[in-house]
Amino acid sequence: MCGRGSVLNRVVHFELLSRDPGAAASFYADVFGWKTVRGEGDYYRLITGEEGDGTRGINGAAVRPMLPSLPAQTVNTIHVKDLPAYAEKVRSRGGRTLSDVIPLAGVGRFQYCADPDGTPFGLIEYDD
Repeated sequence: MCGRGSVLNRVVHFELLSRDPGAAASFYADVFGWKTVRGEGDYYRLITGEEGDGTRGINGAAVRPMLPSLPAQTVNTIHVKDLPAYAEKVRSRGGRTLSDVIPLAGVGRFQYCADPDGTPFGLIEYDD
């Protein structure tokens, strides 16, 4: 995942949840010219622009949903400094956590959440 800058609470990554991530990656590459890099299993990095190219935006991935209950959709991931504190903040304001904390080797920790309307999003705390 990209975006380890010092600014907190920004969307730093997106996931296109798809039952066929390879086809989804190909679609976005064909339509928008994004580069795709196949990772392990059904994980396809979506590179929307190169670092330092003077454009704004974030990169993402086309993946199968980690939780079978999640439909095909886009999930934004928000960078936070203290994952447990933000997960509690989500719950205390009417949202909910949808998964346990998921360790991401060499990256940090991730957790799926939902806002009060049920819209899913992710929280990530990077290893520093």
